[in-house]
Amino acid sequence: MTKATTGMKGDGYYDAHSSFQSDVAASGAALLKQAVDATRLPADGGVTVADYGCGEGKNSMAIVGSALDLLAGRGATEPSVLHSDLPTNDWDSLAANLSGAGSYLEKHPNARALFAPRGFFERVTARASVTLGTSGSAAHWLSRQPAGLHMPDALYRSDAPPAERDKILAQAASDWLDFLTARADELQPGGVLLVQMLGSDGNADPVRVSAAGLLKLMNECARQMIEDGDVPQDAYAAYCFPVVPRTIEEAAAPVNGPLADRLELLHCGLTAVPSPYHVALEKTGDVEAFATGYTAFTRAFSETSLRQGLFSTGKGDPAALADRFFALMVEKLTANPGDYPFDDLTLAITVRRR
Repeated sequence: MTKATTGMKGDGYYDAHSSFQSDVAASGAALLKQAVDATRLPADGGVTVADYGCGEGKNSMAIVGSALDLLAGRGATEPSVLHSDLPTNDWDSLAANLSGAGSYLEKHPNARALFAPRGFFERVTARASVTLGTSGSAAHWLSRQPAGLHMPDALYRSDAPPAERDKILAQAASDWLDFLTARADELQPGGVLLVQMLGSDGNADPVRVSAAGLLKLMNECARQMIEDGDVPQDAYAAYCFPVVPRTIEEAAAPVNGPLADRLELLHCGLTAVPSPYHVALEKTGDVEAFATGYTAFTRAFSETSLRQGLFSTGKGDPAALADRFFALMVEKLTANPGDYPFDDLTLAITVRRR
C-alpha cells in the first residue's frame, strides 16, 4: 500500500502558505455556529472538540478558538481539544502554535490540548467521547494510491480516462465511508461533525472540479520532467494526485445509506471560495508575487505526495527534483498567469450522531 501523503510541508511552511485554507475555514463560520447550536452538550459542562487533519495548527487555532467561544456561550466549562493528524505531521510546529500568540489557550487557559497521531480513516480516540468534530481542507485526501492505475497522460480525477476515474472514485468512496464510520464511533450521542473539503458540481455540464486548473499546471510540469528524463513514465502513469473533490451526492451517500441509523444529515452544500492569490493579482497586477505565492501554496500541500509518488523513482535527489518541479510552476505562471485558475467549490457537510 502506498500512502497518499505523509502530511503537509513542515517547519512552518504550510502555515505560512495556507491563506486559501484559512479563507475556507472563515467561509464556514455560520455553519460552525449552526453545528454548535445543534450539538447536545453533556450535563456536566465537559466537552471535547476534535479537529481532524490539524496540520501545523495555525488554521486550527482559529476554528477551534471559535468553537470554544460558541461552546462557552452554551455553558461548556471544561473543554478538551483533540488535535488529530498523521504520525508524520509536524507536531513540533503545532506545539509551538499552541503556546504562541493567537492560540485558543490565551482565551481558554483551562482547555486541555491533546494530540492524536493517527490517520483519520480509522478511529483516533475513545468511543462516544467527542462532543464536536471539525475538519477543514483535509478530508478530500485519499488514504492511498488506487490500485492498478494506468494514466499515461493525466494526474487528476478530472482528466483521468473513464475506467481509471472509476478506480479513483471507488477509492474515494471507500475512504469517505471509513472516515464517517470512525467519526460515528467517536461522537457522543447528539455530537456534531462539520467537515469542509474540496467539492464538485457533478450534475453540471461541463462539470466543475475544484482545483482542476491548478492540476492542469502541475500535470504540464510533470510531463516536462518526463520529457527531460527526470521522472520515469511508468511511475507517472501509476500515480494520481491523491485528492478527490466530492459532489453533494457523494458526500451524503454514507449518511443516507449504510450509516443512516447512526448519523443524521444536517447540511450538505457547495460554496465558492475565491483564490486569494488570484484576487491579489487582479488588484495589484504583480505577476511575480502571484507566481511565487500560488506556487508556494501548492508546494505546501503537495510536495510530500509528489516526492513519494513521482520523485522517489526519478533521476537524482527527490528534493532537487521537487525544486525543479516548482521552479517550472513559477516559470509557467509568470509566462501565462491567466491560464491556470484555482476554481474552487468548497463542500461542507454537517452530521449529528443519533
